[in-house]
Amino acid sequence: MELLDLTLRGASIGLMLLLAGLLWQQSRIGWEGRISFAAVAITETAFLLTTAAMPLALPAAVAANLTLVASLSPNAVTWLIVTIFLDPPLRRWPWLVGSSIVSALFYLHQVAPDAGLAIPCAAAGMALYGALFCLALWSSRDDLVECRCRARPGFAAAIAGIGLLVTGLQTFGLFEPGTIAPALIKSTSIFAVTFAFALWILRPDVTLWPGAQTPPAPATPKPGTPDPDRALISRIEAAMDDSAGEAIWREEGLTIGALAARLSVPEHRLRRAINTGLGHRNFSSFINRARIDAAKAQLADPALCGKTVLEIAYDVGFASLGPFNRAFRAETEQSPTEYRRSACDDVEADLTDSENITPIRANLH
Repeated sequence: MELLDLTLRGASIGLMLLLAGLLWQQSRIGWEGRISFAAVAITETAFLLTTAAMPLALPAAVAANLTLVASLSPNAVTWLIVTIFLDPPLRRWPWLVGSSIVSALFYLHQVAPDAGLAIPCAAAGMALYGALFCLALWSSRDDLVECRCRARPGFAAAIAGIGLLVTGLQTFGLFEPGTIAPALIKSTSIFAVTFAFALWILRPDVTLWPGAQTPPAPATPKPGTPDPDRALISRIEAAMDDSAGEAIWREEGLTIGALAARLSVPEHRLRRAINTGLGHRNFSSFINRARIDAAKAQLADPALCGKTVLEIAYDVGFASLGPFNRAFRAETEQSPTEYRRSACDDVEADLTDSENITPIRANLH
């Protein structure tokens, strides 16, 4: 059994490192996706080496460094999951901070097993992986990338399940050398999940994970390319048209389900049309872009200087000021107040120039 455990660990390590190398060369995958998976491969390799049922004869300094790297596994796994499932402007840093705290607790527990950190480690680890599972499912409501939508439930359940299992076993000392059953569970689980992940991410139709942006669809498809659902796209564009001040994006709390019901189309067909036909990965970002464009026009209008930022946020469909500010900054890299100030400064400069030019023209006549 010890030999089987070592074989599975070696296969898992080889597969993860090979996959990390292959993904590193994939230009279709963003830099954050490549680095986050490389981090998972490194930390999981360290964990597999330090928790084998058959103790490995490692120098003390090497073993200590591997323990440190292995304790960073919660942080690396969290980084990978938020990179896959959270598109900007959703915040990632709270998840990374929380997972860093969990990793620190794991490390302290490993180097000082008698410090009484077993229960805090188990509680923190289970809370983290449970929250990641909920995140993967919750964020699906806005996801427009079809291959990612299909993978969410299984991927989230596998990652969270392994995390919860390993956290409980490790923090209560069941991964000590010589305990074959827990060690074999870990090696088998990691190999199975890594193999399934490799089959998914290396498929040719997985073109938009993670970090890749869908280019805007051309008005006329290129010869030889599949024709998007042009009729549905036209209906979506009509619903988004605000020429009469009644665009659907002005509705507060608009969801993709509500838009699908309004257009009388299946939700999956609507997701595909917005993603492949209009070039958006996230429904909230798609709606917010139209809202922010309308807000920018109001903020730059001198006639609306007396209108507060909160009133503008409500007018374009936001329920509160916080989400409006975050979405606005994500689109413009400025706050609404900063944008209004810069726009008003430009208007004042134009007025000053026109006032200076007018007397000169009068004198010329």
